[in-house]
Amino acid sequence: MKISLLVFLCLWSISLNAFSRKSVEAYPLETPLKIDGVLDEDAYKHAQPARDFVQLQPYNGKPSFQSSDVYIFYDQTSVYVGAMLYDSSPDSIFDYLTARDDIGMSDYFGIYFDPYNEGQLAFGFFITPAGVQTDIKAVKSTSDNEDASWDAVWESKTRITKNGWVVEMRIPYSALRFPEKDVQSWGLNMFRNIRRYNSNNSWNFIDRTISGFIHQEGELTNIKNIKPPVRLAFYPYAATYMEFKDGSSNPNFVYKCGMDVKYGINESFTLDMMLIPDFGQIQSDDKQLNLSPYELYYSEKRQFFTEGMELFQRAGIFYSRRIGASPKFNLIGDNEVYDFRPSETQLVNATKISGRTKNDWGIGFMNAMSLPSYSTVLDTITNKKRDIIEQPFTNYNISVIDKSLKNNGYFSIINSNVKMINNPFIANVTATEFQLRNKNKSFAFKGKGAYSYRKYDSKDEGYLGNLTTEKNSGKLRFGVTQYLCSDKYNPNDLGYLKRNNEIYSELYGTFQIVEPFWIVREWTSYSSYYYRRMYNPNVYAGGEFYLETDILLKNNYELYANWGGETNKHNYYEARVDGRYLKETYYFYKNFYVCTDTRKNFNGYVDIGGFKHPDTDRSGIWMNAGINLRAGHKLQISAYCNFENMYNNYGYVDNSDDSVYIASRDVDYIENIIQATLAVNNKTNFSVRLRHYWSGALNHSYHTLLPNGDLSSYNIDIGNYDENYNTFNIDWGFKWNFAPGSELSLAWKNSITDSRELYTANYWKNLDIVWNTKQTNTFSLRILYFIDYNKLRKKKKDSDSPTVFESKKEWLAELHNRK
Repeated sequence: MKISLLVFLCLWSISLNAFSRKSVEAYPLETPLKIDGVLDEDAYKHAQPARDFVQLQPYNGKPSFQSSDVYIFYDQTSVYVGAMLYDSSPDSIFDYLTARDDIGMSDYFGIYFDPYNEGQLAFGFFITPAGVQTDIKAVKSTSDNEDASWDAVWESKTRITKNGWVVEMRIPYSALRFPEKDVQSWGLNMFRNIRRYNSNNSWNFIDRTISGFIHQEGELTNIKNIKPPVRLAFYPYAATYMEFKDGSSNPNFVYKCGMDVKYGINESFTLDMMLIPDFGQIQSDDKQLNLSPYELYYSEKRQFFTEGMELFQRAGIFYSRRIGASPKFNLIGDNEVYDFRPSETQLVNATKISGRTKNDWGIGFMNAMSLPSYSTVLDTITNKKRDIIEQPFTNYNISVIDKSLKNNGYFSIINSNVKMINNPFIANVTATEFQLRNKNKSFAFKGKGAYSYRKYDSKDEGYLGNLTTEKNSGKLRFGVTQYLCSDKYNPNDLGYLKRNNEIYSELYGTFQIVEPFWIVREWTSYSSYYYRRMYNPNVYAGGEFYLETDILLKNNYELYANWGGETNKHNYYEARVDGRYLKETYYFYKNFYVCTDTRKNFNGYVDIGGFKHPDTDRSGIWMNAGINLRAGHKLQISAYCNFENMYNNYGYVDNSDDSVYIASRDVDYIENIIQATLAVNNKTNFSVRLRHYWSGALNHSYHTLLPNGDLSSYNIDIGNYDENYNTFNIDWGFKWNFAPGSELSLAWKNSITDSRELYTANYWKNLDIVWNTKQTNTFSLRILYFIDYNKLRKKKKDSDSPTVFESKKEWLAELHNRK
């Protein structure tokens, strides 16, 4: 009985530690705190601090290596945070200066507010000892997604003292969304990272064996009589561009002005609008030679299409790079060549509305419009030019409805639509996505379904379905997925799908140890197996197995390795002709990666791998390596080199009539990147990035693809299809946040691209090609200014203002009671 009782008490204690929810009261202020990094106001004497942080890493649930006291206040306009982050060795605090939204390798403190207290959406405000701000929006999912592109305007100050470092923040209510109630309790969690221990800590315990962290939050209680303010802000901008195109010495000048608007329609929904947008200063895409049958995927860098997009990512049917992309149609005639073709269509505006109701319905709507895109073509016989519209005025629309369910589940319906003025083209996709989880969130059942309708010269309809069951908590996690995509399913007018026409089954599992042992800090292993068939025709396509292991050592070195392979398969995609396939024999691949301690001022990594078809002479090898140097607290320099060589590879080169031509070839690429950032202070920084990429394909022989998937044994003469591709880019920038939410930026972009059929293996000769190719240089100046509607309004008496409390007397009484 005694042993049973002891076991019960131990289990009960562990259960309390795992599922208890801390709480702390918010303290009302009569006068605002001065945000100066000095915790000397009287309010600090009366408020109760939140303390007793515990470790996320390395020892999950153990007390933090250093103690922290955090005070939370509120008044009629803002929530305030004051933190004393004690440190026994303040000279060891990592306080590197970086650009805004880049924590880098600094220590940091951050706080997440979940005003609806439902574990669905949280707003994070993070700060480093050097005063660098980062704001993050965290959204519920299986493991929770953190959107660092979300930006808010808030005030902060930090200071390093002999006892540690101090933080003060003022976060205006306009940066948050919260309900209109007399008494509120918000979800709350706080994080502190101590780099020298490589230790991340949280105020409320987060069990790392359970996926997701938002629902493992504490609570901020007793917030009384606050009202959501008018959330209205304007971001007008003016920009000028001077462009020297294709080596010309005569510049083209472009002047732009426009404005972004953010408006809180109510306590839950926000309107974002961009009028005459400008994206000329974003980083250049890393262009590369594409010999595959699949479209290259480029990440989104335009802030409007990265911020607040969580609802629009349901079911994977929205790829924002389609909006403002290159003209859709190629209407060039016989014997014609392009004299001019725009690289992108011109957006005139984009609008999105998103939010979540009190009943936990999420609603999102986005609409964007682009102007007609004109090209000029030249008839090579008559030498006459003509203008053509390759994409008419186009409207892009996406809408979504999402219902949050118990235990962080959800159900969504989403629709995307593309229409053109005076053109029969239409593309429409409707999809659904859901997730169901059990009470302790250890198991999940997820699914997606989609239907596409597309009409231009003819009508195409297709569908997609995907179901997954998984265990997503504990040391051992596993799942099974069944996927089906018809041959006519096509979401790519406003989405991105690498390939359709396939069916596959996947079985996967993960084993994870998060507690340190021996010389190991963390260890994760993952394995999976795919079995693939074509949808039409319903035939075997191939199978793949995959194993990986990732080990983080106590000295903060990381070791990673993977091994896998594919069975003999029929590749129906490489042939680029419906119903035709290329036989490919089985092969194995392996990879090894090691990274040194990233906390050190000089660190680096190397990644080496390769593949081999055992019964043929096909093989390949690759290596990626990089180094990072922090010189002092302000300058960071990084260099990366990546290369790959594939020998005797087989790939499509052309087709005519019923013949498909496949080449035996060597394919190589080398990529070098150098980038540096100099942070003058936490509001001003310089950055530069140089990238040279070369890739080439040397064809040894050409063969005809036979109906059975084999290649003809003889070499045919179809001309020269060798490839030699060079691209070089420089992105230089200067940014100065001269006022909250306001920015002045200078940029220089240099672009060189050369593509030819003469394969050149010598890297230095390719550099010489780059130096002697016409280049485009663009210099730009852009000023963006943040205007808060609440600051523009004439100040009124507290009793008349909609942003003050209903009863000043009641407010003062509450303050008196707290004291």
